[in-house]
Amino acid sequence: MSEMTSTPSDLPVLATVECPYCSDLVPDARFCGACGAHLVRTGFRASQRLHSYAAFPDEPVLRLGVVTSLFPHLSHRAMAPFRIGFAVIVALLLIFALAGTSAPLIAVSALSVPLLFLIYIWEVDPYEGSFLVPTFVCLLLGAGLGTAWAIIGGSYVDKALEPSLTNSLTSSTAIVAALAVPAIGQLLMCVPMVVVRSMQRGPVESLDGFVAGATGALGFTLAATIDLMSPWLSNGEITHATFLANITQVILRGVSLPLISALATGFVGMAYWSRTGSRATSAKGKWLSSPLPAFGLALTVQIGLGFTDVAALSDAVLVGIHIAALGILTVAMRVGLHFV
Repeated sequence: MSEMTSTPSDLPVLATVECPYCSDLVPDARFCGACGAHLVRTGFRASQRLHSYAAFPDEPVLRLGVVTSLFPHLSHRAMAPFRIGFAVIVALLLIFALAGTSAPLIAVSALSVPLLFLIYIWEVDPYEGSFLVPTFVCLLLGAGLGTAWAIIGGSYVDKALEPSLTNSLTSSTAIVAALAVPAIGQLLMCVPMVVVRSMQRGPVESLDGFVAGATGALGFTLAATIDLMSPWLSNGEITHATFLANITQVILRGVSLPLISALATGFVGMAYWSRTGSRATSAKGKWLSSPLPAFGLALTVQIGLGFTDVAALSDAVLVGIHIAALGILTVAMRVGLHFV
């Protein structure tokens, strides 16, 4: 019995179509392979397809989805465990804040989100088999920079928070604490992903840049959170603060700070790797994912939160502003990722 072999001429010819938005000849599918436009749906904004997020086509772009924004590589089947993981983190923060136990509060605030992100890296293997070296370079370099900057910059923030009849948001102390400290901190968060990018050879994926940027930022916030919250241990096992004061600090240190830093720096990394990579896109609106606007957005958010932190605001207002900043940055990052 003769074996059946196939030649290139026996293979089916892939149907192609000319994209009406970028004029490239692409496979006949739901989306254009060159610019990402929706080829089935027509009408207003079809070329931008804001109703179908690039990482998760079943979601719209303009959606406050923290999990699908922080973990863009995941499949839909793998989303549930990470959503449960976030729920467990929030529950532990609430329980330990209510109990007022210092050490567990510091541990969960500092380690929970970085550990969840490391599990995500292990799950998706973004660097295709070589994730250990770039991941640990980003994490350890970010942690080293975070420790150094928390020691140096933390003193300026402490001075700005000291009660004084002359202190204001326009004083030199407040300006240094609210402007220079977060701006330099954001710049330092970008160092690990630049180092890892110089280590990569061959074609690169923009989402790998997001992972590198977010990993470096989470290493930075992990070390900074431990350093900034370590004075709680001097008061013994109990914080001796109110539940509202405890929950405010753990929301800021354990949720807002790591998520905002990871999304902001991941956005910068994604744009930077996309610009320095070998793959190009003809998608409209790609200027939204350029490194300079991405870094400008990260700086704006960090400086805005810097002034918020040194202002004499109530705990509820402070938490509300941080959550609003997280929402704005989440949507902005999704738009940038969509157009890469």
